[in-house]
Amino acid sequence: MSNNRQAELEMMPRWVTVGLFAGLVATALWTTARPAMAQPGVQGPRLYVFDCGTLINLRPETYNLTREEVPDPTMSVSCYLVVHPKGTLLYDTGLSDKLVGRPLYETKRGQTSQLVLKTLRGQLADIGYTPDKINYLVISHMHFDHVSNANDYARATWLVQKVEREAMFGDNLQAQVMNPDYAALKTAKTQLLEGDYDVFADGAVVIKSTPGHTIGHQSLFVKLARTGGVVLSGDLYHYPAERTLKRMPDREKTTQTPASRAALEVFLKNTGAQLWIGHDILAFAKQRKSPEYYD
Repeated sequence: MSNNRQAELEMMPRWVTVGLFAGLVATALWTTARPAMAQPGVQGPRLYVFDCGTLINLRPETYNLTREEVPDPTMSVSCYLVVHPKGTLLYDTGLSDKLVGRPLYETKRGQTSQLVLKTLRGQLADIGYTPDKINYLVISHMHFDHVSNANDYARATWLVQKVEREAMFGDNLQAQVMNPDYAALKTAKTQLLEGDYDVFADGAVVIKSTPGHTIGHQSLFVKLARTGGVVLSGDLYHYPAERTLKRMPDREKTTQTPASRAALEVFLKNTGAQLWIGHDILAFAKQRKSPEYYD
């Protein structure tokens, strides 16, 4: 979701927000107070799913969908850790850890509220990972709901499409436009990409270049022994109905989004991989969350 979409957003009824907040708080209380644990050596890739917040008061009309087609427009915000025998990779860093405990009226961006009930740093610590143990950082794209804790992981090697980094830190970019939440990446150890990239050179973790939503948007393919292939799609799609009904925001129709979606659908068919839409709150609710994992 981009910062310039604020004018397109509107408030949902108060009872919906209150009910959602109460339910999420109850879930957080039920899942807290886990003891930290160290991870043993892994024989194959593992995929951990983290709750990195919730976006409230969105309009499906922004994506050329109706309220009937998207009854609950609320978006989950997900982050993922891949643990591979050769290293660790964090995909997206979600909404800011600093928002934990903040009321919704203090977290608005336009008419969208950000709800954060647990920190990414804390969820990683629960399974024995501190920021210095993250080898690679991959962000799907530069928008606030995917990068808000990026500075915490700037010691990792940042894997980014060359054009996306240019859009974030280019010489012609005015300083006031730069998002301070990812400012530390400007001096991070960086590997510039121009297309797909096999991170561990074994086909198990592959960055897929899927431009359109932003100029250097990227998805992530993870091949798991028991679960099979999974594609984490960033914001290539926001709602499942975009995929089934072949819809997208008007502004993306003239970008590379149509071609990126078509190419990824071919990849999914050829590999038999599942597509995980990070903002799909119904699918996210069913996924196993850390400290459980997929392998």
